[in-house]
Amino acid sequence: MANTNNLVQTAELCIGALSQTILNDKARYIKLQGKNPKILALTAELRMDITFILMDLCASYVACYKAKEPYACRFHIKNLYAGMQEAYKLLFGYGNSQQYTIWTKIGKAINSKPVSDWEEQPQLEEMFQTISVKLKKIPCDYINKTHRDLTYHYDADMKQVYLYTVTANNLEEASKKSISYMEVLTDMTKLCDDIEECLRNKGIATAVETESKSTDDSLHLILIGYLSKNKKLPIVLEGILHNVKPIDDNALHLEKIDKLNELVKKQNSQMELPEIDNLTIIINMYLTMSFMRADMAATTQSFLLSKTNSEAMLNMRRYVITITAAFNHLYGYSKDERPKSIWSSVFGMIPKDADNLKKKAAQIDGLLQKVVLRKDMDVRTCYAHLYNNTTRKTNIPAIVDMLKDQNPIMELQKVILMLKVTKVVMDFMKDVMEELSTRAHKENEKSNEDLRKLMLKIKDVTNLPNCPVELKAMFSTMIGKVQGWTGIEL
Repeated sequence: MANTNNLVQTAELCIGALSQTILNDKARYIKLQGKNPKILALTAELRMDITFILMDLCASYVACYKAKEPYACRFHIKNLYAGMQEAYKLLFGYGNSQQYTIWTKIGKAINSKPVSDWEEQPQLEEMFQTISVKLKKIPCDYINKTHRDLTYHYDADMKQVYLYTVTANNLEEASKKSISYMEVLTDMTKLCDDIEECLRNKGIATAVETESKSTDDSLHLILIGYLSKNKKLPIVLEGILHNVKPIDDNALHLEKIDKLNELVKKQNSQMELPEIDNLTIIINMYLTMSFMRADMAATTQSFLLSKTNSEAMLNMRRYVITITAAFNHLYGYSKDERPKSIWSSVFGMIPKDADNLKKKAAQIDGLLQKVVLRKDMDVRTCYAHLYNNTTRKTNIPAIVDMLKDQNPIMELQKVILMLKVTKVVMDFMKDVMEELSTRAHKENEKSNEDLRKLMLKIKDVTNLPNCPVELKAMFSTMIGKVQGWTGIEL
């Protein structure tokens, strides 16, 4: 336990120390763009990328150990792995994108003039190749793109999210993998050191004057101190994280419905059961909403447990990613996204003549409209993706700028509003289901009454003096079977 506490404290100190380093690295990277020798600009970019990745991984690592509930720990384990995957994409890339990544550019520079003429070139090339071998092993040992997508997005089939979350429970394994991953990043930094030492030995200056003021002021910490003292929000968050049983229950319901569908298909592949399909949609939505609330609670709690301003900024970045993903799935940030949203599905289930429900839905829609800010999705896109697929460049400078421009009070208000909105929508979903259930019951009663009247007529016919004995026996057997199936009494 003492060793764990020491590791957490070390990670916290690293976040604080690197918060100034990232500003200097970013300023140096910008000043060296387009300058010769090209390899110096490339090492500056690689240093900046690695500095931010280390900060991000340390923040997730610390959040795992600070988590007060098992679900919160699992949430942060998933984000730790997702962070490693996103970092890998930035540094090394996948498939065709590899040719544009910083690591590929460094390799080409080592084998191009003027570096190819250096006496130290063979040693640099050997170090590059050794690290490349380690990098190529990372996807097998550490990361999984599907898991990354299930962490950053809410899947249409939430059972997949649930199954991954259940397996993300080995904190010791995640810790070992993250530390091994960081060791590879340290090797990459050592290569940058050796390249820049070679440059200095050849009389080329590698230092660049920068004037980057630290962002580690106290605004985030002041807000955290106030909310922790007030205790109202922390208690709400702990309550949500403590009561995650609805997630397990709804996942179990979906599993049972799947088995029922399989059984029905085996009996009759042409049979359609719209009632079961609607129930599947509703339970999947409940599961999604339960995940949203738990995820928002987990990431907001990690923000409130931050010890430094820079740690708080990184945790706030995480909950911006989480909240915008949740709202996009709940309602959508554009007209194109809205038809695929949970709210659109709920709205579509409201009976046309259910005026009271329609009135409530209009009020909730107005509330959801107030939450929509397209720029939030743009911020999330930048925050979540360290590598820009469009420009084929690093997103780190833009992310660092966004961290500096964070408004913690405004962002926290969004969290509180989203927790309220999701609760309102879930309550409304219950109202819709109760209305549909009531109508189905009335319809079933009407159908039973119509069937009862029909059976009475048949019985009257069989009681006629001229009714053949065989027909009378057949109808009597049929009526008995229908009564056994339906429970209708004559």
